[in-house]
Amino acid sequence: MPSTIPPVSVETRSAHPSGSRDFWRKGLTLAWGDPNRLSDADVLRFQWPSVGKGWEEGLINFSRSRVLLSPPANALDDGRLFREVARLRDTRMVIMYGSKDRVVRIDDGAAEAIRREFPNVAVIKMEGCGHDPFEEDVPGFLMALEKSLEGD
Repeated sequence: MPSTIPPVSVETRSAHPSGSRDFWRKGLTLAWGDPNRLSDADVLRFQWPSVGKGWEEGLINFSRSRVLLSPPANALDDGRLFREVARLRDTRMVIMYGSKDRVVRIDDGAAEAIRREFPNVAVIKMEGCGHDPFEEDVPGFLMALEKSLEGD
């Protein structure tokens, strides 16, 4: 069966993977709660997958498939799936988010609404962190996660 997704042509316009030398650093500063804490090692860890030949085409094809292909008719949307999992007995859910997340913003009102509707879901705000609190404050993330899983 022929593909309905048109082929992709990818051209690399720079000697550096992903464009300019600062491509990854600039992007990650938007996700980090405190861009001054973004280390060279953090940037390199995110950059590594992009050094393989053909990675751009793979990323574009993956993105297109997510956008263009329809989910199965019986697939649950994210909201229904969340509700069904949250209501399972003997299942714990923990939502951890950074107070300075500029990618997926969760304000205090939304967090409180989740707590009210789903009392068995722990909602934890990590102060000063951005979109990836597990990257920015590993010890704090693990401590908060362990604490939320220990108690009832």
